[in-house]
Amino acid sequence: MNGKISLPAHPPLFDLDLNRTTRPSAQCGAFYWDGDTCVQIGQNRFNMEKALSNLNPTLVPSLKHHLISFTAQCDYAPASYGNLISAFRKALLTYPTSSFDSCWIAKALTVPTFHRIKNRILCFFLHWLERDNVMIDQSALSLLNGSAAHLSAPRNVLSDDPNKSWLTNEEYDDLLSVVWNNYDSGKSSTQVTLIKLLSMQYARRPVQIANLKIGDIQENDGSDKMSPIGKVILFPGSKDKGAEIGFRDSKFEPHSMADHLWNLCHLQYLEARALYEETLGLSLTDDQLKKLPLFCSEFRVRQSRQLIEGQNRLSLLRNLDSELFHLRRESVSKILTWENNFPTCEYGEAKIKYSLQQPPTSPRTGRTMVVTATRMRHTRARQLARQGVPLHMLSHWLGHTSEQTLVAYYNDPAEQARQLDETMAPALAPFAMAFTGTLIDSADQATRANDQTSKLEFARAGLLKTVGHCGKFSFCATTSVPIPCYRCRYFEPLVDAPHQEVLDALEQRQTAEQQAFKIGGLRNILIPIDLSADIRAVKSCIGRCNARNARNARNAASEK
Repeated sequence: MNGKISLPAHPPLFDLDLNRTTRPSAQCGAFYWDGDTCVQIGQNRFNMEKALSNLNPTLVPSLKHHLISFTAQCDYAPASYGNLISAFRKALLTYPTSSFDSCWIAKALTVPTFHRIKNRILCFFLHWLERDNVMIDQSALSLLNGSAAHLSAPRNVLSDDPNKSWLTNEEYDDLLSVVWNNYDSGKSSTQVTLIKLLSMQYARRPVQIANLKIGDIQENDGSDKMSPIGKVILFPGSKDKGAEIGFRDSKFEPHSMADHLWNLCHLQYLEARALYEETLGLSLTDDQLKKLPLFCSEFRVRQSRQLIEGQNRLSLLRNLDSELFHLRRESVSKILTWENNFPTCEYGEAKIKYSLQQPPTSPRTGRTMVVTATRMRHTRARQLARQGVPLHMLSHWLGHTSEQTLVAYYNDPAEQARQLDETMAPALAPFAMAFTGTLIDSADQATRANDQTSKLEFARAGLLKTVGHCGKFSFCATTSVPIPCYRCRYFEPLVDAPHQEVLDALEQRQTAEQQAFKIGGLRNILIPIDLSADIRAVKSCIGRCNARNARNARNAASEK
């Protein structure tokens, strides 16, 4: 984005603010009843008609009233209240009951979604009991309180399941290529493409991507000491202890942006601006636009306007920063899992209907790759750990307050085996026979001396230099000739060829690959390439050439 739409630097996190420790303002009215449907404004509608149908008629009005009063306390995030209502509904549908007794509680605890948040449900029952002491008996509450916690499933980060664990380098590269190809060919919109790329680059949770505002894309001139200098994206945090109640109430996580993402954000800004001004019928200033989401849809804008101006009777311009304008977390999740290729910023009659696209085929399974936000997070963390990023830095980069949750990424037997191999390589090199070709003193000695296609050349400083010949008569499928040729037994290197230049180029490339990871790299987010085998082969070849030259020199001296 250009300077005209960049926000001022984000305020330092340690500014003195006497009100910073007060409880965030409550989001009153986030839930209400529409008949037997519990509505989470701008998010979900929970049809409870069938779930409530078997309850004692005297319990239903009390349940409805106290469920709303419980959500109004704002002790949890709105999404957490939504999960509670959903779990309650599931348990009532699975085990219909007329009253909440210990028998029903025992059955309800067999429902995983109910059992998983049993402590939250217990808090609701206690809230209800304080205001209506006939709704549940003490034995039922004791059973709920004394039951064992829900056992967590095995962590996918430790799994070797090719559909759950992190993506391999090959899978990651294939996925990245398909994302860009879909965008370049017009099969996916700017919005969908940018959401996927932000997930692949920064491994942020869907809710963090959904909560991004246009003003979170900034250019820091150095005045903000808490952010990197240059192009920056500020992700609103999530899951912070003590800051998981209000919308965007958590700390912000600043990250540098590469030019390709910055430019894509600028295109997204232009499309989003056109959508907002057309749908709202307003000409918005830059400051007003900064309050609006980076990602949105025509339906979401129209729905939010109706809720703000119609139901809540509030000023639209004073509520442009409302959570209502933002895409739901579930919408972002479905984009990241490739279930949806929408919503987009198109509007009106010109709205484009993008067909559903598929991720690439996984070479590990032979089936369509399974992609989720969680897998992407695990993959990115593993990549950074393998780059040698220290644990405390990775913890900060991923927005974790504890390093313990990331230890698994460093428990990497495959990487440890690679490092062991790298350490042992010098000792084992004489037995590895890295170079097995046949040295030749001139092109006339080559097996295919008369075949010009056998000549192998190395490009350096704009010039092609012959390093040897290929003694194989069949087509070679290598794509980076002549580097792999040094490990081929059919390679016939010239003794006086510039093999040292080949080695210098290889070592320079390897050094670049092993440098500390730079966040926001090139468009093709690089994964390290191991060139150690090629380097050993070229060194072996140079050693053989030097020995041959020394022997030739001795022979020439003795003849004199």
